[in-house]
Amino acid sequence: MPNANCTGAALLIDVLNDLGVEILFGHTGGAVIPIHVEINKRLRAGTPVPRFVLCRQEGGAGHAAEGYARASGRVGVAMATSGPGATNLVTPIADAYKDSLPTLFITGQVPSRAIGTDAFQEVDTVGLTRPISKHNYLVKDVADLEWILREAYALAREGRPGPVVVDICKDVQMATLVAPNPPRVRHRESIAFDPKQADAILEALAHAERPVVKAGGGVIHANATLALQRFAERFDVPVTTTFNALGALPFDLPYNLGMPGMHGTIPANYALRDADFILTLGGRFDDRVAVRGFATGKRIAQVDIDPSEIDKTIATDLSLVATLDEFLAHALASGRSARHPEWMAQVGEWRVRLIPPYGQSDSIKPQAVIEFISELTEGEATLVTGVGQHQMWAAQYYRFRRPRQWISSGGLGTMGFGLPAAIGAWYGDPTRPVVLIDGDGSFQMNIQELGTLVANRIPLKMFVLNNSFLGMVRQWEDMMDDGHHYETCLARTADCDPDCINLDQDCRRQIPNLTGLKYVYPRLKTVRLRDPATLREDIAAVLAEPGPVLVDVWIDKAENVIPMIRPGHSLEQMIEP
Repeated sequence: MPNANCTGAALLIDVLNDLGVEILFGHTGGAVIPIHVEINKRLRAGTPVPRFVLCRQEGGAGHAAEGYARASGRVGVAMATSGPGATNLVTPIADAYKDSLPTLFITGQVPSRAIGTDAFQEVDTVGLTRPISKHNYLVKDVADLEWILREAYALAREGRPGPVVVDICKDVQMATLVAPNPPRVRHRESIAFDPKQADAILEALAHAERPVVKAGGGVIHANATLALQRFAERFDVPVTTTFNALGALPFDLPYNLGMPGMHGTIPANYALRDADFILTLGGRFDDRVAVRGFATGKRIAQVDIDPSEIDKTIATDLSLVATLDEFLAHALASGRSARHPEWMAQVGEWRVRLIPPYGQSDSIKPQAVIEFISELTEGEATLVTGVGQHQMWAAQYYRFRRPRQWISSGGLGTMGFGLPAAIGAWYGDPTRPVVLIDGDGSFQMNIQELGTLVANRIPLKMFVLNNSFLGMVRQWEDMMDDGHHYETCLARTADCDPDCINLDQDCRRQIPNLTGLKYVYPRLKTVRLRDPATLREDIAAVLAEPGPVLVDVWIDKAENVIPMIRPGHSLEQMIEP
């Protein structure tokens, strides 16, 4: 426990130790130097201190904290200095907010007397992060530091998880604590579980002819995945697992229909299309899933811990504000059950198409890369992605078996998320292999974190699906802009024909040459894969390597992500393979 007469920096470390924080991702700077001095002092003395992982950019540190939170279920913590350090954290804070990740972001601030003077590296961190954080604080008095840190950590975890920001003035870090201020009494409104509403939902589910459960990421946050599986079996109901819920049910479970939505699976979208009752558990009705006409002719029920999500975008017929573990425990203890044999028989026929087919070509098919990685890791790897086509292929073709193995940016769709998040995921669970699937566009957005990777000897296997394009936008250009690729071709230079719109498989100008990074980052092995005939054994060799490996996979440049529901279209208009 913290002692009186310690500095604010010492107090911060004492509180983090007491809260069980083991890893602190970050970057240094003038407004957090007192904290780093305290960390180094304790390292020299051999006293407990969270391990500080020096990332190469503050945004990378923030995404690493997100990856840690996703993989471990614990609070991910990142720290940065004031001004540009804090602004570089804005994207990961927003990313964590959209995906409800338990994260704590600690930033330095100019001395309290300088606030409002436009001092060097001063920025209103609280003002900047207010719309994208669960809560935020400005600490101007060392006597408030302890209770704020403890409350912030608790807020990040409690209820619907999310990012909390603590902005600490530099003079607070250096000040000596005389006596702490008592904790502020925060009113936390608790909503009593309503068994009558819960029973009404269960009755509607049991009497529906074609019910579907749409399980969201809240199921994983609530550690309720096993209860969800038992619920599906008890009520004989198929389950779609949204992007953030992948892994909530094992791939082979007959009730698992996979991911719904714009690039969802055929059985998931067919089931939602034909359902007469949809029960959403711990998930939003976001625009990529609740497409045009989503609720037409259906009864909608929703159970969520956050009352603001009820009726926000889709009107519900039945709703319940509750934790998912509480609702599922009530359902399983109720003695109720149901059977939907004809519906499940139809779902079983659709489920044969859970993995979409794809063709062959002289180039490597990206779907084959994912399938081989899934097979060779036996579906047990922690799978991390950036954002783009590769992300959707990974979601479609990896056969997930457990919760917390899917680490990806959902609501915000942040390119550059993959590499730093994979580093954080490895710290979150180093007992399992961590595989990064990235695209050549997304990978370059935080490529500097290769320095963090090799410095810390992290045995990450990185597969960059390289098509020389910003592939997802290129796919939309081909569908909606006559195939003009002015802003998406990553091989384009000033010497190229400005009117070139060809998808030339032989045009493989490398900017950068990813295999050359082995000369830039010591101990990094690089491999290039181009031959479909030897793909499986080549991937197996990479996975067997003991250290970090960057794999440049030259994939079919013309490959699109299918199935697809185009913007403004309905489930009935899904484009199929």
